[in-house]
Amino acid sequence: MGFSQGAHARLGLRAGILLLGLMTSALPVSARDAVSEELSQLSLQQLTDIEVTSVSKTPELLSAAPASIYVISQEDIRRSGVTSLAEALRLAPNLNLIQMGSNRYALSARGFSSRPDVQAFSNKLLMLIDGRSVYSPLFSGTDLDAQDVMLSDVARIEVISGPGATLWGANAVNGVINVITQPSYLTEGPSLVATAGSEEQDVSLRYGDSVGANGDFRIYGKAFQRDAMELLDGSSAGDSWSRVQGGFRSDFTLGNDTLTLQGDIYDGSNESPAPGSQSASGANVLGRWQVQKERSSFQLQAYFDHVDRGAQPDGAPYVVNTWDIEAQQSLQPGSRQQIVWGAGARLYRYHIDNSESLLFEPPEGTLQIWNLFVQDTIAIASSLKLTLGMKLEHNSYTGWEPQPDFRLAWQASDSTLLWAVASSAIRAPTPLDANVVEKVGGIVFLQGNPDFRAERVTGYELGVRSAISPLFSLSMSAFYNHYDDLRTIEPAATQTFLPLRWDNLMAGHTYGMTAWADWQVMQWWQLSPGFELLRKRLHFQHGGSGLVDVGQSGNDPEGHALLNSAMNLGSDLMLDISLRHVAKLPDPALKAYTELSARLAWQLSKSWELSVRGINLLHEGHLEYPDPSGVVIGRSVMAEARWKP
Repeated sequence: MGFSQGAHARLGLRAGILLLGLMTSALPVSARDAVSEELSQLSLQQLTDIEVTSVSKTPELLSAAPASIYVISQEDIRRSGVTSLAEALRLAPNLNLIQMGSNRYALSARGFSSRPDVQAFSNKLLMLIDGRSVYSPLFSGTDLDAQDVMLSDVARIEVISGPGATLWGANAVNGVINVITQPSYLTEGPSLVATAGSEEQDVSLRYGDSVGANGDFRIYGKAFQRDAMELLDGSSAGDSWSRVQGGFRSDFTLGNDTLTLQGDIYDGSNESPAPGSQSASGANVLGRWQVQKERSSFQLQAYFDHVDRGAQPDGAPYVVNTWDIEAQQSLQPGSRQQIVWGAGARLYRYHIDNSESLLFEPPEGTLQIWNLFVQDTIAIASSLKLTLGMKLEHNSYTGWEPQPDFRLAWQASDSTLLWAVASSAIRAPTPLDANVVEKVGGIVFLQGNPDFRAERVTGYELGVRSAISPLFSLSMSAFYNHYDDLRTIEPAATQTFLPLRWDNLMAGHTYGMTAWADWQVMQWWQLSPGFELLRKRLHFQHGGSGLVDVGQSGNDPEGHALLNSAMNLGSDLMLDISLRHVAKLPDPALKAYTELSARLAWQLSKSWELSVRGINLLHEGHLEYPDPSGVVIGRSVMAEARWKP
């Protein structure tokens, strides 16, 4: 990114926030009313009938989707008061989000979170934004400090637990997150969200309008500044964070055809305890053509994504350019069958500026991924459906990898669905696994393994989703995952011990349960509890040295729980409370913690909403990851104003 450092960056950002706020006075009023209905007005039964697309890549009712899928709605995001996409993901009980700093997060599902001291990253969860993969092809995992959207434009975030590679490809090992934004015809007119708090300032501005009789568009801009956090000794962590981002989306409809074109550009600066600051900038553009007919649909999607990690005081700057194209068709050859099939190709071109201590050999290259997938859903009986799927995917390191999926769904009643799943997925190798060279004092300490294999999982799941009454709904699933060829750190096969190398000499299994519910306690009060239990049982395979114990697979709590309360205290006053508990971390150890956040909002008029939010109210500060990788997450207060005429 091109930000200046220190006070000049903060001054420029705050000036930008002020300018965006003043711009709203010149915006025209929308020409048409939005056609979407606020989710807060829907009953629990209607909420289960929301359409989702991530389970089968075709629209289906949430109540009929045979998967452990949690939907974060636009109303959930608005009432929570969160200001970033990373924080919005904390609303899903089937995700575990650990904040390690002002701009550093570890995100996981069903285990295998980060452990920075042994370079274990949260790399078994695939994340997409409007169908665009944001998984890093160099280091694996998702850099959440580089991913954000205009939160008021999000239609929903679909979070699927369990392997999802048959439809979404490699790296969907333990789950898939699909962030879906609203079409532009639902976001016409101006909108402003401005937040100021004890540690953070944010502003987001959007304007949308129609283009002729068949098209609509929107443009947006957002900026934020987050102060540095503190270390355990009370000193500054030196990790303040600032960022600006803008983008657009346009949608055109002509008969059965729909064309979407959208894009984003961002630029930010992450201060670092090391001299200098880390920069992260990028841009993307995506096009999608859809044709919808009575018994079939077709979609062609292509995108380009540019990521530039410039200044890296404690790492190696790099640039990654991604080109992706995918075609997909859905067919209904009969009343009892639906087939989805498609093919795609993705090309990554990367360049790394090697440093004295972190090198990649070679420092640049091209990675290719090709895939062909098919999924067939057959209605065996009126209440019983069988889904068989297979993706054949070719990557630059291990060649062709089959990733199958089997699902059986039984609609036991109009309000109850039971499902069983068996599926397989891989985490594909990256240049970090195969080509990295790390030096300490000029001596090679660790190097990649050109023969590194894909990490594998075979997952099994039993689940139930039921609207038990008009006032109570429940989703519950039990899972068992078996892993092979997990990454390990091994010594050199000589008496010198160094250099260490990556290998695939760990295996084992995890098992557990995920559940959540919605309870309409009273007409004005809704409770939404959720929890996840996890047990990991890993071991070294033949030849594994055990140089670092099995904890090198990630530092995971054995459970976490969430309780959200939403209360409408009259027609213009809302109180939202979120209580979360995270069990202790095993290695490095950290005791369990419980925290609470609350938001009080006042609908001042049809156009204005004012709110105040308290974050981490139970403690003056707490750690979510042990020192020195973690920092103190402090108590904070934020005030927010929303304007939409």
